[in-house]
Amino acid sequence: MSDAKYAIGIDLGTTHSALSWVDLHSEGAAPEILPVTQQSGPGAVQDYSLLPSFLYVPHDSEFAPGDLALPWNASPGGIAGPIVGEMARSHGALTPIRLVSSAKSWLGHAGVDRRAGILPADAPPEVERISPLAASTHYLQHLRDAWNHRHPEAPFDQQSVTVTIPASFDPAARELTAEAAQGAGYQGITLLEE
Repeated sequence: MSDAKYAIGIDLGTTHSALSWVDLHSEGAAPEILPVTQQSGPGAVQDYSLLPSFLYVPHDSEFAPGDLALPWNASPGGIAGPIVGEMARSHGALTPIRLVSSAKSWLGHAGVDRRAGILPADAPPEVERISPLAASTHYLQHLRDAWNHRHPEAPFDQQSVTVTIPASFDPAARELTAEAAQGAGYQGITLLEE
């Protein structure tokens, strides 16, 4: 994007995801890492340098109203949606049948339907499952929302965005990564092979 203020780089990782950026209009500017705002526990929000690439699918009655609020979504209504990040990882360790991990690895696995609700892999039938594509979309959406919360003067969709992908990804996995980014509201991104 020619009139972008920042170049944003996103590493959508297997265990952690990160967002860094550099000011395109400041000569010699050093890259910076975005502190990612996320839930650290029920009703608690904290900034971390990385977003753990974990997603937790809560039971409808598992949390009280407000427990899952984030600065950009202060009063989530209705059924609790997936939790991503630190709270997903720590709370999911207590209830692993609701924890999605390694979604990026599943996204690159040609032997499964990557659009199908197959995660958490060991979940019993009564637990809602999501696809590797949907999990990746949630991680990318969270990073976008965290950027917009911290940089309201420079909306994410007006910046130059690059998302890294592993060299081992087949063309379908590359396309699914681009689709996950599009589903998270990313526009005109560049995919960069690691």
